[in-house]
Amino acid sequence: ARGAPSALWPLRQPQRAALRAARRAIRSPTIDDAMSTSDQAERYKSQGNAALAGGMFSEAVDLYTKAIHLDPDNSVYFSNRSAAYASLKRFKEALDDANEVVGLRADWVKGHTRRGAALSGLKKHEEARKAYVKAVALEPGNAQLKELLDQAAAAAKSEGEKDWEQDLWSDEEEEAPAPAPAPA
Repeated sequence: ARGAPSALWPLRQPQRAALRAARRAIRSPTIDDAMSTSDQAERYKSQGNAALAGGMFSEAVDLYTKAIHLDPDNSVYFSNRSAAYASLKRFKEALDDANEVVGLRADWVKGHTRRGAALSGLKKHEEARKAYVKAVALEPGNAQLKELLDQAAAAAKSEGEKDWEQDLWSDEEEEAPAPAPAPA
C-alpha cells in the first residue's frame, strides 16, 4: 500500500531508525506494579535516553522528570535532564539541574561539564570557565575537557568579561601613572 510519505521520509536512515526506536520506547508500558520504584525510575531514564538520542528533547525532559520524581537523589537523572534542557536551549533549567548534580555529587566530572555548558549557553563564559576548571581538576588528562576550558576562556576574553582571579593580582603590578609635565 503506497500512500503519502511518512513524516520521517526526509530523514536519513539512521535518523529514522533512532526516531522509531525512541517512539517505541516511549509507547511501551512504563510502570509495572511489580517493579520497584528504582526499576521504574531506571525504565524512565532508558526511555529518556532513547528520546534524547532520537532528538525528541521535550519528551526526554518529561521522562527524566518522571525518573527524578521516583528517585530525587539520583544525579544521573538530573544530569541527563540538564542535557535535554540544553538541547532545547533552555539554559536556565539546564543550569538548575547541573547545580543539583554538583550538589549531589561534587566529585563527578559530568556535573561540572553540564554546568559549564549551561553557563556557556547563558553567555556567562567566565563562570563556565570556572566550571570547566573544576572538571579538568577532576580529570586532568581529558583533552576534551581542556578544549572546553580553552573555548570558555576565549569566549570570556573576547566578550571582555572580567577574570577576577587574575585581576586580584594585577593591581599590584600596575605602575603609578607618570606625573604630568610641568607647564613651561
